[in-house]
This record gives sequence, C-alpha cells and structure tokens, in this order.
Amino acid sequence: MKWFAVFVLFSALLSGCSSSVKLSGHNVSNVSSNINIDSSATIAVLPDPNGDALTNERYLPDIVAAFKERGFTNVSESPSDPDYKLVVNFTSEAKVESTQVPVFNNEHNLPYTICHKEPGSDTRTCFTRYRNFMEPIVSGYKTVESQTNVYSFHYTLTDRQNKLLLDSTNTVVHASCSKWKMFEFLAKDAIARANFNNPVDTPYAVEMQEDYSCE
Repeated sequence: MKWFAVFVLFSALLSGCSSSVKLSGHNVSNVSSNINIDSSATIAVLPDPNGDALTNERYLPDIVAAFKERGFTNVSESPSDPDYKLVVNFTSEAKVESTQVPVFNNEHNLPYTICHKEPGSDTRTCFTRYRNFMEPIVSGYKTVESQTNVYSFHYTLTDRQNKLLLDSTNTVVHASCSKWKMFEFLAKDAIARANFNNPVDTPYAVEMQEDYSCE
C-alpha cells in the first residue's frame, strides 16, 4: 500500500521505548467539497460496530477531548439527535520490512604490481606492492528482514441523512511500543491534524517529549 511504502522511507524508529521516542506516521483523508462544520454543531463519537468494541470504546473520551481542544463545544459519546456522527475504528498489524544492506569484505590491503623496463635492455623488473587504505570494500548486497508494527485509526463523518462527508485513515509505526499507547496517541493526534476543508495525503514524523513513555 502507498502509505506503508512511505512509512519505510520515514522510519527512524527506536529499538525500544525510551525518553526519546520517535514515531513515523501518515495521514490520508478525503472530504466533501460541501462540508461546513460549525464549532457549535452536535457531534456524536461512536465506535465502529464492525471493529473491536473494547478497543474502540476505550479511546472515545480521548477523541472527544481532542475535538474540544479544537474549539468544538458539543461533542460527546451519546448526544441525542446529533448533527454529525463520527464512527471510529482502531486496528493494528505486524509488518515485515525488507531492506538491502551492503556486504563488506575485510581485505583492506589489495596487492598490485608495477613493472618497468631497464634502459638499454629487454630486462623487466616488477615490484608487488599493497594499497594502503582502511575502508572496507563492498562485495555485494543482502536482504535483511525486520518486523515492525503498524497502528491505524480510521474514522468517517456523516450528516443527519447518513451522507459521507469525511473519510480518514491515520497510521503510526513503531517496532516495540505498546499498542494501547499508540492508539492513545492516534486518538489525539489524528483529530488535531484533521482537515475539514481539503483532502490530505501527508507523511510526518514526531519526536515525543522527553518524559514520554510508550510502554
């Protein structure tokens, strides 16, 4: 998939969870050209019935809080007769990345021979010497496979007539962080990045605060 290919290019991931956690993400969304959401509109945030119920319900409060951070005043998990419905789904999967890495030989001193002809005769004198350099020499390439985890947050926004207004998929990659922490990050970050006016297809990288733990 396109977004995953971009992830590979943007991967600058740590081998474990620490105080300098770096995340690579991607935000893709399509939006109706007629959308116009007022900040006072009533929005219901609902779990996708086809997703994992326990996982999706866990992060509804984070999504509501993220909307309120953006100035939306009437967002909740169960409003009556809402103007819009935001249906959310969190998923994760393991991916194997294949990369080509160089193979070096350890022959730092390669021999070379110099010959010269003696003046006035047919005698040739040859000397074998060795190149003096320290850089290892690339002798070929090999494929190395490593596993990483892709965490996704997908949501759709519909109006009272169930017309689709916005469809967004947000992903983040990390090899070892807790899936629950990654979903918590996505719930807040995806809404903060949401664009209600224009389509989006944007990779990004985030370095978390020094005291952040992804365990």
